[in-house]
Amino acid sequence: MQMNRPTPSGATAGTHQTTILIVENEVSNRILIEKVLSTRGFRCLSASNGREALDILDHEAVDLILTDLSMPVLDGYRTTQLIRARPALAGVPIVAVTAYALNDENEAAMQIGCNEYLTKPFKPRQLLEVVDRLLPQR
Repeated sequence: MQMNRPTPSGATAGTHQTTILIVENEVSNRILIEKVLSTRGFRCLSASNGREALDILDHEAVDLILTDLSMPVLDGYRTTQLIRARPALAGVPIVAVTAYALNDENEAAMQIGCNEYLTKPFKPRQLLEVVDRLLPQR
């Protein structure tokens, strides 16, 4: 489990920094996503599987979750279901990030509670567009 807390320029003490949890078992993908998001001043938390993500969510407030669907230990489908079962997290947007571009996968992700679906590989701009749609007040 890795936690990275970039400080955006212009941030002052006491201001809320938007926090995004990245749940991805591939280290290179986690690093890429974190780099893209940190350039926009997001605070990024990282987990390599769903179990780690749930542990982080036990003590960290997040504004958005990006999760791979196919991971060891606890996959993104079950992780999303467990997150949605927590009343305090019911309104947190979840984005399924996966290599599967099948409509069935997209539908399954939406049915379990994901708000958006992003297929790998994606361009940084596509990731930021999804984040901006789900966090419009930022």
